[in-house]
Amino acid sequence: MIREFWVENFLSIKERQTLNFETKSKEDDWASVDMGNEKRVNKLAVIYGANASGKSNMLLALLNVFELLFHTRENKTELVKTRRPFALCMDKPTRMHVSFYANHIRYDYGVTFTMEHIVEELMEWYPNGSKSLFYERKYQSDDLQASIKFGQSLGLSAKTKDIFLQNTLNNHTVLSCFGKRAFEADARPIANLYNWISKYVYQLDNPNFILEESLRQVLGIPSAKRFYLQMLEKADFNIVDFREDISSTKVYFDCKAGGKTFTLSLDEQSQGTKMFLSNLSTLYNAISSHNIYFIDEIDSELHDDLLLYFLNTFIMNSNESQLIFTSQETSLLNEDLLNTHRDFVFFAEKNRDGAYSEYTRADEYGLHKNLSLYKSYRNGRLGAVPQLGSPLLYLENHEENRYSLI
Repeated sequence: MIREFWVENFLSIKERQTLNFETKSKEDDWASVDMGNEKRVNKLAVIYGANASGKSNMLLALLNVFELLFHTRENKTELVKTRRPFALCMDKPTRMHVSFYANHIRYDYGVTFTMEHIVEELMEWYPNGSKSLFYERKYQSDDLQASIKFGQSLGLSAKTKDIFLQNTLNNHTVLSCFGKRAFEADARPIANLYNWISKYVYQLDNPNFILEESLRQVLGIPSAKRFYLQMLEKADFNIVDFREDISSTKVYFDCKAGGKTFTLSLDEQSQGTKMFLSNLSTLYNAISSHNIYFIDEIDSELHDDLLLYFLNTFIMNSNESQLIFTSQETSLLNEDLLNTHRDFVFFAEKNRDGAYSEYTRADEYGLHKNLSLYKSYRNGRLGAVPQLGSPLLYLENHEENRYSLI
């Protein structure tokens, strides 16, 4: 689970912007997870804001810091795995810092990088509750290997340290080096962290995700199929079963409505049904394991009641999973789920000059507990709403600019 994240000089983000996922509440409820030392981390976070305010860019930044830790490079001429910096600061490096828990151990990781190379990185961990060095790395020059120092608490042999040193190129992180070489048993602490990121951090948009293929996998897991059918019944999609046609490998749905039964293929289902089925994959994995998900515009094609049910199901049934998403569905701000847990909600908006993105957690506004987030947001008290002005337009040469829409 992610405890805190900050980033500067990345896409629309110029100055350091922080998302803190720790809750101030000490209550032992379903909404957060006890991480020890009187620290509780929220399971849910949502970012609201107008179009082009930077909602998606913050998700991309969160994803990017884990991509850096996972994706390696075989060729030193390749670019660093990232997106471009803020448009007015292209000559300056990007900086990121993430504090997270993996296998119940806290890790604090900071990295500074350009498009061409990693400038420096520092990974610290708390294996016994106390902070220790995991590794530290500094860039020297294009022609030299990076300077790398490993913490004594890792217990690495001189041979393992040398393998990391010789195989860590300037354009990828030290941890990601584990993905391109075989290491001996003494590298287990590094292996544990690398494998955790690989297994439990799910990317924003998975280009390899194919819904029909996912459904075929579900059919081979009885508990997963039961879960899907329960959720489809609750969502009132009239779907009573689904199965694979062996000859065509296509998935078909048995439906019942008005006392009649009929069959539809996946292609014949509505976009809303397809989106709900895609989200069920996320929900099942989240409640059956310990995953981190980044989802952009989770409300796309979903009715607001379905979305609320989805989120409540996640909160009440997941254990140590975390869902961080963006949304335009403002009706959620009227619900108890977000008004009771205002530290779930972040607002993104461009600064007064409209140049770069800024982010504020809802509980930082000091609103009275009886004042709903929805009304405050719609009234502009929380910012993050588009400034549209009057809908009346003036065309100087009205007749000359008139044209027909065909």
